[in-house]
Amino acid sequence: MKEDITVILPVYNGGRYLRDSVESVIKQNHLNFQFIILDDCSTDGSWEYLKSLINPKIKLFRNSENKGLFFNLNWLIKESSAPLIKLWAQDDIMYPNCLESFVDFFNKYPHTGFCYSGRDMIDEQGKIKENYKVDNTPTIISSALHAKIAYYTGSIAGNIANVCINKKALVEVGLFNEQMKISADFEMWVRLAKVHETGFIREKLIQLRDHDKQLSRNEKYYINHVREDLETYRYLDSYVTPEQKKEGRKLMRSHKLIFYYTLMIKSFVKLNFSTFLKYFSCLVHYDNFMLLSFAFMKSKLLGKKHELDISKEF
Repeated sequence: MKEDITVILPVYNGGRYLRDSVESVIKQNHLNFQFIILDDCSTDGSWEYLKSLINPKIKLFRNSENKGLFFNLNWLIKESSAPLIKLWAQDDIMYPNCLESFVDFFNKYPHTGFCYSGRDMIDEQGKIKENYKVDNTPTIISSALHAKIAYYTGSIAGNIANVCINKKALVEVGLFNEQMKISADFEMWVRLAKVHETGFIREKLIQLRDHDKQLSRNEKYYINHVREDLETYRYLDSYVTPEQKKEGRKLMRSHKLIFYYTLMIKSFVKLNFSTFLKYFSCLVHYDNFMLLSFAFMKSKLLGKKHELDISKEF
């Protein structure tokens, strides 16, 4: 029987979390899956561990030189043969019903471009962090609602590990942008959401690990993150209506652009004037800097966080 879902896992120095990540895939309730792993020249024993695995579902490969996350994801996608592609990460843990739930979702909603699930956040020791916030995002997210959420939060999924992609939709819009180092997942969701509805499974299907060695937590990459995010927002701006773009910019000034502005201020306080100017250049070329400065001061004075209303689109 041909597999109905492929799990793709890029590995680079997976360390102490890799074994739990791999074993959580192998122990899935759903058995009809393919598991493809690509090692990106690990030097910490990850490759030796991977070579020790004996399982007919696993296909194992290794790069001859380090290529980076999004090259590896694209390579793995091209190697996959199933109609669904479950993205996976070396730090995280699947609950046993994870693959089964994604397959069931796409059987019910085959028109969706990609689907993401709820997740439990865990710390370095694997302890679940309490989160009492209720996510009222609907099961099917229209292109307009996705745009609204993206303007406010950026990547709707927040991570690649809780995402499954419809391969037909991926073939339609193209692979991950390998020129990006940080935000290519966000850019991919924006491209998919332009032409397809997005799916959301409220149930928590994975444990997402939060630790200080994650690429997105490294301050030296923050400026790259801002540049790539704003490049993605320009693409989003290009296909929403003028009214949606106007409202989207207001949403950004209440949350996302305030975060970027804060990074700029922090670099100034640290006397890192070169980085300060880079942030300034990014922001001034994307938004009205006077309006953004006013929004920043207002947020600091009032101390209130704007909450996103997803009960309506725009």
